[in-house]
Amino acid sequence: VYGFKSEKSNYVCVLVDFSNNKVIDLLPSRRKYDLINYFTLIPREERERVKIVSSDMWETYRIVSKLVFPNAVNACDKFHVIQEFTKKMDRVRIDAMNHIKVPPNLNKDSLTREQLANINERNKSYYVLKKFNWLLFKNDNQYFDPNQEKKYNRVLEGYYNYYDLVEYMIRCENKLEEAYDLKTELMIFYRDSTYKDAKENIEHLIQDFKSISIPYMYDFSNTLIRWKKEIINSFIVTKGKRKVNNGIIENRNKTIKNIKHNSNGYTNWQRYRNRCLYILNSDVTFYMYPNKND
Repeated sequence: VYGFKSEKSNYVCVLVDFSNNKVIDLLPSRRKYDLINYFTLIPREERERVKIVSSDMWETYRIVSKLVFPNAVNACDKFHVIQEFTKKMDRVRIDAMNHIKVPPNLNKDSLTREQLANINERNKSYYVLKKFNWLLFKNDNQYFDPNQEKKYNRVLEGYYNYYDLVEYMIRCENKLEEAYDLKTELMIFYRDSTYKDAKENIEHLIQDFKSISIPYMYDFSNTLIRWKKEIINSFIVTKGKRKVNNGIIENRNKTIKNIKHNSNGYTNWQRYRNRCLYILNSDVTFYMYPNKND
């Protein structure tokens, strides 16, 4: 997380125990050399007991986990895979907006009625893609109920609900509709797959992304290929009957950012680290030698 700026790095590496949700430590750098130095201080016997490491798609984490945790498998967090896809799909949306955008200096006086109607429709499509683009990335069913109450939209000159607006957007550009279909397929993959069938399902997913003639989607298929093993490992269910993920870290990252914001920044790393650990872990005491009777 972007939490503390130093000479070595601008990012703080957050370590969390997935079994009890406790923050183990904060490191002032996420560079390979610094991480290896930190983990190798832990006895090898203890590191060999680690079974799974979950992280985002920072290549250094994958390399380091293989070096310092010899018996562990690496899992790629679902949130960051979807986040990467969202960036690609948003580029498709922006390209669609640029394609349909009407030039501001266009002389409308010499245009026919049919051409003016076409421009009016393009302006409506541009408006929807710009104002309601967030709907393309929603997965909650409450947004996609066709029977939801419709409200009048002055620009579109009609009554629409969220379902109608999504349909309006994906009709604006064929590539956007194809990308939206792939988004639905990606969500179904994460919703319905298990560790047993994830390997087969991701192969179908990769093929579908490759078969689409959209460069952004093809790039994402390469991401799936590079992180295929780690994505499959993210479906492993722990003893607590939970799939391994970085959700708890993302939650802690928000708190870490708030600590930095509320203090107007820190210049002393040890103070910043101690402050974060004290706030994030309820059982941490501010005493150097806590009273065992308390």
